[in-house]
Amino acid sequence: MLKIIKNTTALCLLLGLSCVALAEDNLTPKQLVSAMSKAQNQLNYQISFVQTNTSDLQTFRYKHVMLDNKSYAQLTTLESGKQDIIRRDNLVSYFQANFTPFTIQANHIVDYLPTILSANLDKFSEYYDFSALGRNRIADRLVQVIKIMPKDDFRYQYLLFIDEENHLLLRSDLLDRNGNTLESFHVVNLYIGDEINSLAEQLNAVHFPPLLTNEPVAQKPITGWQTNWIPQGFSLIHENMEPEDSDNQNIIESRLYSDGLFSFTIYVADKIINENQDHLWQQGVNTIYSENIGDKEVTLIGQIPAATAKRIVQDLQFK
Repeated sequence: MLKIIKNTTALCLLLGLSCVALAEDNLTPKQLVSAMSKAQNQLNYQISFVQTNTSDLQTFRYKHVMLDNKSYAQLTTLESGKQDIIRRDNLVSYFQANFTPFTIQANHIVDYLPTILSANLDKFSEYYDFSALGRNRIADRLVQVIKIMPKDDFRYQYLLFIDEENHLLLRSDLLDRNGNTLESFHVVNLYIGDEINSLAEQLNAVHFPPLLTNEPVAQKPITGWQTNWIPQGFSLIHENMEPEDSDNQNIIESRLYSDGLFSFTIYVADKIINENQDHLWQQGVNTIYSENIGDKEVTLIGQIPAATAKRIVQDLQFK
């Protein structure tokens, strides 16, 4: 009888594990991306990772702890000049040699981490297709490979390598429409556990640098120009007008747009140099495109392809 019970228990455990594995496999690609976002914010873990783009390679260590419903994180450069970025819930502080430390209000550390980790899935998912590409192995762990493909030709695509067990992102490749890699995030070492809970105490003991605040200033909305065309799904997030110098002679107007995953900002100011040439600069996912239109200099900076940036700028309408 005891042998039968043991065998039955073993069978139940086996079936239970199989059911768990099946449940994981039954997650849709979009659900797996959602699980990745939750794991990133809720688990206690430490990763070492490499970030590369078309012209640079850097290595980092990132720690994250959720304690008493507050998030604590630390991102540290591992080569060249040391830089620390620490998060204490909704405050992010920057420490770097030869620069005065400062703090900003933010809910994520966005520097050096993939855009997808701070993206708004509910907002951007309407304009992208999600597909599963099978399994792979990253940092000695099994991962599910998910492709996020835009439904148009005006933005980039993502390949995500998500840990099957804990749903952390272990690798991401940001690609252009031709499949060329623009930027890559690759974890080489991963630790998960409560042993790093002391991070919260360590970060709380750090002296807070000054908090940079942007006091809201009542101002009229920008009415001198408007966009005639932007890719579907991008919407206006913020607009601003501020003087370029202390003489207040030249006002810079700016508008920030986002589709929940990528963003770009348009800057408009009085033309300083009387030339009609356009200027294009790209590094990895980042594009800077500038062109003189009439008596204005227009510059777009953002995470969109060069052709998209050029079309947006050239389709601006001035009143």
